[in-house]
Amino acid sequence: MRLRYSRRAINELNAILFELAAKNPVAAQRFAERVDQIGRRIVQFPLGFQEVVQRPGVRRVPMVRYPYLIFYKVIGDEAVVLSVTHGARREPWETL
Repeated sequence: MRLRYSRRAINELNAILFELAAKNPVAAQRFAERVDQIGRRIVQFPLGFQEVVQRPGVRRVPMVRYPYLIFYKVIGDEAVVLSVTHGARREPWETL
């Protein structure tokens, strides 16, 4: 199993990190490290996270200590991160 980030997820992560770094570079580094940790867990346990009922096959991982959700889908031997979305956003799976 390998992990791949969609262009959308990369753009979202870059925007989050840019905003965090402007306010607190240390927080941005910690956020990036947490994303990496979650990515490793997804690779280790690709079906181990909650499936989004409204989007069969799409799973989500809450980022503990951060108000974001990571949405991904297992496609063959890849886990593809589709989006990194703020948890307060209403029904974020609608655009996945």
